[in-house]
Formats: sequence, structure tokens, C-alpha cells
Amino acid sequence: MRSGARRRILTALGATAVLSVGSLGSAQAAPGPSPAPTKNVSYLGHTFTVPADWPVIDLTADPTACVRFDQHAVYLGTPGTRQDCPAHLVGRTEALLVEPGPDGAASATTVSEIEREVRATAPGVTATGVYGDDLTLVRTVLASAGFPGGTAKKPAPGGTAKPSSPIAGAPAAESAAAAPASAAATPPALPADATRYTGKGFDACTAPDPAAMAAWRAASPYQAIGIYIGGAARACSQPNLTAAWMQQQYTAGWRFMPVYVGAQASKITSPVAQGTAAADDAVAQASALGLGPGNVLYYDIESYNVATYSGAVQPFLSAWTTELHALGYNSGIYSSASTGIADLVGAGTSGKGYAMPDALFTARWNGVADTGDPVIPSAAWAGHQRVHQYDGNATESWGGVTIGIDRDYLDVQITTTPNGRPTQTGIYRPAGQTFAVADSLGNLTRAVPFGSANDVPLTGHWSGPGRDTIGIYRPSDAAFYLTNDNANIALAIPFGDTGDIPLVGDWTGQGRDTIGVYRPRDGAFYLTNDNANVALAIPFGDFGDIPMVGNWSGTGKDTVGIYRPSAHGFYLSNSNTSIAIDHAVPFGDTGDVPVKGDWNGSGTDKVGVFRPSAASFYGAFQDFGAPLYSLRFGEAGDVPLTGRW
Repeated sequence: MRSGARRRILTALGATAVLSVGSLGSAQAAPGPSPAPTKNVSYLGHTFTVPADWPVIDLTADPTACVRFDQHAVYLGTPGTRQDCPAHLVGRTEALLVEPGPDGAASATTVSEIEREVRATAPGVTATGVYGDDLTLVRTVLASAGFPGGTAKKPAPGGTAKPSSPIAGAPAAESAAAAPASAAATPPALPADATRYTGKGFDACTAPDPAAMAAWRAASPYQAIGIYIGGAARACSQPNLTAAWMQQQYTAGWRFMPVYVGAQASKITSPVAQGTAAADDAVAQASALGLGPGNVLYYDIESYNVATYSGAVQPFLSAWTTELHALGYNSGIYSSASTGIADLVGAGTSGKGYAMPDALFTARWNGVADTGDPVIPSAAWAGHQRVHQYDGNATESWGGVTIGIDRDYLDVQITTTPNGRPTQTGIYRPAGQTFAVADSLGNLTRAVPFGSANDVPLTGHWSGPGRDTIGIYRPSDAAFYLTNDNANIALAIPFGDTGDIPLVGDWTGQGRDTIGVYRPRDGAFYLTNDNANVALAIPFGDFGDIPMVGNWSGTGKDTVGIYRPSAHGFYLSNSNTSIAIDHAVPFGDTGDVPVKGDWNGSGTDKVGVFRPSAASFYGAFQDFGAPLYSLRFGEAGDVPLTGRW
């Protein structure tokens, strides 16, 4: 990173700022080490006692000074709109920003644990203290100036964010520098294409002011910008980053890479809880800026020791992705190619069931503006799902404006809007007529006896939107027996003929599964919308093919397809009326059993297989025969199942 951003240290008395250095009274005889030396900093009627070695930076005297929270300092005044910052700073330590505030502000202090930030207000002044490990020091500094101690605002439990109703203004936990009063109105929602772009972009530690953005838009080769929207390790203040700024830049043609810089590898101690909380906070920050569902949010996990930290980082990132998908956002991960990205690629085939992100933002400074990388399989994240940071710590001038940047090349055209949790796996064990369900790590969560010998197991949401429940098709009766509670028969429906293969799916996209069959002797699907009458008769496939149905298009409607064992390939259609092969995906091996599932919760079903010899499920990327998901569960002889239990 570049170092040495210009700053001016306050050295003299001024009309509004007074600095005095010295001890605070006479020394007291006491056992133990001597207290660290301190000094007093007075500003806007408040005197703060801070460590003596903290520099004091006057933002009025030097408006280009970079307000950075990765080093100890006291900043006095309002952060400038055109700060001279290094391109990429990460991390927080103890620091203080004191700036003018509303005259009528109430005295209050709020602690945000997830942002590692303490915000204190009083009439005419706002003080924001940030911390890395020493919250007590920041509280003590603020208390020395007469601010109340405040109470902690802990992260909300997973799933409580409401992205469909954008937050009015910035979140309460946001710093004063990042939450100007102009953001108080509910922001207009930006379309999901706000994070889609193919071409060159850049990221800067602090969002440039509108004049700088206009100059670069007119003169530079860049049309996308990385913005740091929040997180405990976000190092730069963001005085320009408001909903109004976002709307203005979007209208001007800019597209965005929203980056959340949260806990880094060594700070991840409760991976699932922390990853979920980070996603909730990222959605709150994005919503406050007008970025709604369907957009991509990137987590910045800096380079780490894979051998030491992979076991914590991967479940953390999986929880981040899972929670973003539950809230309707696409997930991206930024990291170093050789550590974080390589580790993530390996985690996708580890058998541990980690949810994979929708987009990769890879840092490899090779100077090549493309999205290829040797650690990423060519067929993985290949559907316009990559960003490459190809150079960094650069300084460029366009239209008379100089900015410190990292250089990026984007190819991101993700059009799906996630709609929930990833698909889970399970099995039906014919020997005991038992359904068994796995969690995301392959642990048995439930075992339910149901059915009789020779029954065909089924899962679906028969009564409407909600969790899937079990059922069976009994060939001897040519009838479906379905439950709404995994125990009692709610629907007994005669349908089909000898030799038919039972199917269930939501053919209308209305949130309720209905039944159907595939008749091999006809090479045709017969599907109902009312569990009684054939609504769709669809010729598709050939002798020996295995029928498949799924939400291949991401529209919520299940459509038909087949798996051809002789070719180890899936052939799928996006329509149940105008039949065409829209997806041809080579995947699997001899002896595999075809399955389908939304392996990463992106809102689109993908193909997969159950391999009896390995007792493992393998899921593919959409339209690419590369593994996105793997999980060991079951044993040879089991019938594989997928669903959202």
C-alpha cells in the first residue's frame, strides 16, 4: 500500500482547537507499571484525554488529509471530500474523529460491536471513536470529554434484515463521517444492474467527490468503482458515500463493486454467527445506499495463512453467502489469488457442503486486464462472475484529478435474484423405508420412517410455500401418498400407469408443487396443475434417458429435462411449451444417479449427481460441468433426495 498521505499536525493554539500536552496531575505512588503518558486535546468545548503519542490532525488546515482508522490519531474537523488516501487500507485500531454536529443533538453514546465503533453526540459536536482490540481505551477517551458511556448495539440475529424496505438514512451504528445528515431520507432503489459491468474499473479507499467522478467518467478508461460500504476493518472515512452520491453516479453511467471489510481471518472465532451477522450488516449498509436485492456484495478477506485459518474462514464465508442469498443479494468474495481464492476453490470440492459465492474478486497484480486465473478452473465462475484486481497502489490523474487506486477488470453480469436457502441433501433407505436428512455439513438431522418396500421416495412443498415434506409414489397402486408434516398422509392421489416415473414440481411458479409422471414408452412428460388432470403433455428425451425437472431459468417455474447416462450429460429446457435444449451440461460418471439442487441458494437449480461408490453428492455450476458443491452423506444402495427441509 502507499504510505505517507499528506497531513498537517496541529502545533499552535487556534480559535476552536486547543492542544495541551502534559501529565494530568501529580504522580501517585502505587504499585505496578506507570500509566502511559497522556495529553489533553480540546475542541468545540470538550477536552479529550488521549495517549501522548497520538498525532493530532487539523482537517480544517489540511482538508486533503486522509482520515484513516488503521493508525492511532486524533482528527479534528469535518473530513474533506477529496482526501489523499492510499488505495487499499484494511483494519482498525484505536483512533478518534471529532467534528461539528447539530446544535440540537442530544447527548448519547452508541457502541457498534460489528463495526468496532463508538459514536458519541452532544449539542454541536459528534465524536466517533474506533477500535481494534481496546474498546476500554476508546470509552475512556470519550468519558474524559464528558460523553456518557453508552450501551452496545449488538448485531441483529441472522435473517432480521429487511432489504425490501430500504433503511431511512444510515444505520445507527455507522460513523459520523460515513453517515451525513443528507442521507436521512429513504434512498431511491437502484436496479440490480448497478453491480453488473464488463470492462475496466478501479477501487479507492474513500469514495471520490462528485466533481472527481465526473472528471474521471469523461476522461478515464474506467466505468466501474469499488466502494467500501462498511465493516469492522474498513479503514477510511466515507464523507461522500451517500444514497444521493450513489444515485448521481449510477445515473452518470458508473457501476459499482460494493465491498464490505469485516473481520479478518485471525478475528474469526464463531464462524457461522459472525458470517451471518456480517451479511446482515452489509445488507443494512447497502440498503441505506439504495442498493437493493439482486445486487452483488463482496466480502474482503485479505490474504491469510491457509493452514492456520481455513477451518474458520470457509464456514464464515459460507455463512456470509447463505445469509446474503436468504436476503435476496448475490454474494462475492475478494481475496488474494494464492491464498483466499485458492482456498475457496478447494473448499468447493471438500465434501463439507460450503455454500459458494456467485462472484470472485481476485487480487493478482500481474498487470493483465482480464479475468482468467490459474487457481480458478476455467469452467468455474465462468458465467460472467469474475473481477480481477490486476494492479494496485497506483496513482492516476484524469481530467485534472489525481486519485490513488487499485486497477480492476470486471466481467460481472449476474442476473438472478437469490430467493432463499441453498438446497439440502438427504437419502431414502429402502431397507428400512426411512428418509434421512443432512445438514449443510453432512450431519444427520432427522430420520423418518415412511412408506413400504418398492415405494419411490419424493419431496416437495405440496401445500404452498414453505419447507419441503416427504411423500412416496407406490407403483403397485400407481398412486402418490404425500405428507404435510412428514408423518401423516395428507394427499392420496391415483395418477399414472405401470412403468411411469413419478415427478413433482412447481410448473406454474405459484409456490406449490403438483404431481406428474414421465412415461418412458412415450418419451413424454405428463404434468398436472391440480393433482388430477394433465395440463402439460411434453415429448422430450429418448429411450434410456432419466427425467429431470427443476427451476433451470431462475424464474421460479420448474421445467423439464433429461439425464442421458450414455453421455454423462444433462439436457434441460427453460420451457414446458416451446421445447428446446437451453442447457447442455456434461457432468457425472458411470453409475452416478442424477439429482438437482440450488447448491448455493442463488435462485436457480443446477444439476448434480449422487455417487454410490463414494456415498457423496456432487453439484455443478450452472451450465458448466465443474463442481460447485460436494457433500458426503448416505451409503451405497440409498436413493438420493434434495430439498429445503
